[in-house]
Amino acid sequence: MRSPFLTALLHPLNLAMLGLSAFAGLVSAWWLFPIGLLLWIVMVIAVARDPALQINHQMQTRDPLAQRFQQYFNRIERSQIGVFNSLASAPARTRRVLQPIQVEINALTHQVYALCQRMTSLENYRLVSQSQSDLESDLEQIKDKISTTEDTLIKQEYEESRRALEERLSKLNAVSTQLDRVEAQLMSLSNELDSVVTEMIRLQAMGADSAKSFVPALVEKLKQESVQLKAFEREAVKV
Repeated sequence: MRSPFLTALLHPLNLAMLGLSAFAGLVSAWWLFPIGLLLWIVMVIAVARDPALQINHQMQTRDPLAQRFQQYFNRIERSQIGVFNSLASAPARTRRVLQPIQVEINALTHQVYALCQRMTSLENYRLVSQSQSDLESDLEQIKDKISTTEDTLIKQEYEESRRALEERLSKLNAVSTQLDRVEAQLMSLSNELDSVVTEMIRLQAMGADSAKSFVPALVEKLKQESVQLKAFEREAVKV
């Protein structure tokens, strides 16, 4: 997938402008080339900064997530696109009024993806740990051996194994709890953003003057969702 900048460089109109500038500088007047070059740079920047191109590039370059999180992120990403499409079809004045909502949703989608990436690593750890052995069963076997072993040295070895297994099981339970909480948060967030798309359509229909008073509350709501996600990220570091 080409980056927006590379796409802009290879855009046919931009290539034509660059070629025309060079041609004009060679056959007409040398000062036409720097002017044409300046226009070419402006055209490249304009294409590279196209919001649709940037969002599409982000979607194409994101790595897959754990299945339990991918389904929720897909919904959140669809909401981001839904808001973008809604704004794209709005009158220019209405689009300017509602633009802060798009900015917050873009930032929130990026934040959700980063969190899901981190949680994907934890989910993979959980799946591998559970597939390798039954920790609770192993722990019960060791406890039985401790209760039936009379040799002091052997019992000490079993005790060390028991403590290690209990610590590992505690860690795994903490990870599972954290993953469940994040999944619940993603489910709630995906539902909230579905409603944001509906609200955007309603505000667009109201027009710029009427919609303006509703924008701050919706932006604040999205910021609060971001704050909650940051709290989950801080907890994930502790796990």
